[in-house]
Amino acid sequence: MNSGQVLVADATAFEATGTGGEIAGVVEVCDGHLHFKSNSDLKTRADGWRVDRSEIAGIRDGDSPGEVIITFHAPERFHGIVATPLMHADKWRSWASG
Repeated sequence: MNSGQVLVADATAFEATGTGGEIAGVVEVCDGHLHFKSNSDLKTRADGWRVDRSEIAGIRDGDSPGEVIITFHAPERFHGIVATPLMHADKWRSWASG
């Protein structure tokens, strides 16, 4: 999203290194960036993880209804993030291309 518009959703991030663990949190997109904060980051006001739109490999529908899967170009901290937006799934899917 650009021009101050923000999309926010609950999400699960899948680590690219180590055990490949799952991290629950929140993802938002705004002004050409994606920002993920784990649930523990939210409690401590940590910065979380931020990536530019250019580092996103793709956005597609997930396996379950309402899921949106965001994948990244290597090397990044995460293989992908599964977001479950309550609204505007179409805007999530179109964000990477626009």
